[in-house]
Amino acid sequence: MSIVESLINILVGFGLSITAQAIFLPLLGVPIPWDANLAFGLIMTVISILRSFGLRRLFEALHIRRPLSPFMQAVIAERYRQIEVEGWGTIHDDTHAFRELARAGAAYAIGPENTRNEPPPCWPWSPEWWKPRSYRRDFVKAAALIIAEGERFDRLRKAAA
Repeated sequence: MSIVESLINILVGFGLSITAQAIFLPLLGVPIPWDANLAFGLIMTVISILRSFGLRRLFEALHIRRPLSPFMQAVIAERYRQIEVEGWGTIHDDTHAFRELARAGAAYAIGPENTRNEPPPCWPWSPEWWKPRSYRRDFVKAAALIIAEGERFDRLRKAAA
């Protein structure tokens, strides 16, 4: 989706550029033929792409903007999946007991209790909700559940203030 977002951003920027040039340059007394408008729009789009790329690399080198690791991206994607696919958004999360989501995350981080794939003792819900998959996937779910608990805590703390 990142490449799709980038391409749409570039196309919208190009469209805005040639539209703005077609409207404002004649108002400023600078008539511009369409072929020159398109060429200038392309030149400015290439410059914009190079500027964006260069600044992103500079910010990463200066540690102003840090890229997310594949694991961090997977955790964020899992958190959004929990919200968008499972329907476990803020209203649902706020109904859980204190640290219940964190205990579920801890259970996934610990892993199954035995070879029968039973949840560890810290698992807060009924066993049928226990769905371990694989070592990495379980860690991703664990981190996403802990994020959900942290977000819940922040919301409740803000509401109490």
